[in-house]
Amino acid sequence: MGYLDGHESSKQLVEFPPRVYSRLPGEFDLSGELAVTVPGLIIDGAGIFLLSLFSGMAYNFIVFRNLGEPSIFAGTGLLVAVLFCGTSRFLGTSQRTAVSRGSGRARLALTAWITTFLFLVFVAFSLKIGTQFSRGAVLSFFVLGMPLVVASRVFAPRILARTLYANAYRGSEVILAIPQESASTETMSHELRTRGCQGLHTIVFDGACKAIEWPNERQRLLKRIIETARCAGPGEIYLLGANIAQERILSIQAGLRLVPRAVFVIPDESVASFLSRPVRRVGSSVAIEMQRVPLSAAARALKRAIDIAVAGTALTFMLPFFGVIALAIKLDSKGPVFFRQSRNGYRGRPFRILKFRTMTVLEDGAVVRQAGRNDQRVTRVGRWLRKTSVDELPQLLNIFKGEMSLVGPRPHAIAHDELYAKLIEDYELRQHVKPGVTGWAQVNGLRGETPTVDLMFRRIECDLWYAANYSVALDLRILARTALVVLRQDNAY
Repeated sequence: MGYLDGHESSKQLVEFPPRVYSRLPGEFDLSGELAVTVPGLIIDGAGIFLLSLFSGMAYNFIVFRNLGEPSIFAGTGLLVAVLFCGTSRFLGTSQRTAVSRGSGRARLALTAWITTFLFLVFVAFSLKIGTQFSRGAVLSFFVLGMPLVVASRVFAPRILARTLYANAYRGSEVILAIPQESASTETMSHELRTRGCQGLHTIVFDGACKAIEWPNERQRLLKRIIETARCAGPGEIYLLGANIAQERILSIQAGLRLVPRAVFVIPDESVASFLSRPVRRVGSSVAIEMQRVPLSAAARALKRAIDIAVAGTALTFMLPFFGVIALAIKLDSKGPVFFRQSRNGYRGRPFRILKFRTMTVLEDGAVVRQAGRNDQRVTRVGRWLRKTSVDELPQLLNIFKGEMSLVGPRPHAIAHDELYAKLIEDYELRQHVKPGVTGWAQVNGLRGETPTVDLMFRRIECDLWYAANYSVALDLRILARTALVVLRQDNAY
């Protein structure tokens, strides 16, 4: 199954590492990072809770001329608020680049909102509690909630951030120790005053002096800082640590231990670039994460939950449709209803992929010939099934069994895997992610037959990019683009 609009250059598919912004303590990022912190989540939760009450009672009043059961609407709103905020927190933490722009925050909010309701629908269906809820009220809540959560994520964080940004140092008197060779004095002073600092005391010292001169220079610096701190109002001490040896910074900090003020070191850009990255303890050492694993345990769990919810719901409603297709296949040509073929799945584990049979052959050996345009092996019913991609629907069973996912690299016949693994470097790396019914390659014009190594190489590039950049938001984007490609029937034969 392959899907999408046009052939984008592989270079355009690569996302760059997140840009790291070095900020003073107390400074707030106006790009929207606050959207996934506690203040933003409180605003979201309160808005969702109130909207649940309003939409439920309004719907019942319009349709039934009564207010319904406010306690049910309140409970639903509370549950949705908790699930939405939890999902948002997870997505915001794992996708830091996604919240750097308004469009990214909007996509994140929609992803969390849709994921929350898909989960609730699955739970309600599994536990058979759907009859306790008005479908109209729930639908109204879902539809009205989309613009609410998007607006909350796009605008509320900026309003909060601007307010906090302008008042971060109000009432503080900051002591700023700057090496004399630094050119950042004016910049730092301006930054602090912009944030409301009412008293700024700048002390310049020689941080690059000779080793023999350093004890006297350190003593002079400490004396000036302590004298200034004794007279100044409450506030912090900042030390600009660029181009200063670590042992000198530590010796200054040791000399300020008895001063009852917070002490901060402002690092140079080479150090600051690491500060926003996750860290992990390895014994007595600290490891900095430079590249994240494509799918963390939490991400795999969320992806699996979505797969089960969607596949389980779809299979339940499509069983009658499957019966009609099975009858059409049997009446059209001889052979079984389903086509099974061995494929390599996650980490190279073989499984039997399931499709509706669309051809007169059932190839599954050392030689497997791909279907081409006007292929005589394709049956009459099979041609329609392939054009509409309906032949792929039985793979919902593979998803439910855990062998496949909704989105991921398309699994190839084992014969093709063995061939292309010899021709394309890193080909087998695509199996580090569970295979999917649709994928990033398919929605970028690489659907269907791959008669040349170049076409397969481009498909593998897309698969590897997906494996390195997976997110729930990306999966939803791929699914949406898949629907468009299926309607256009690109490269379907």
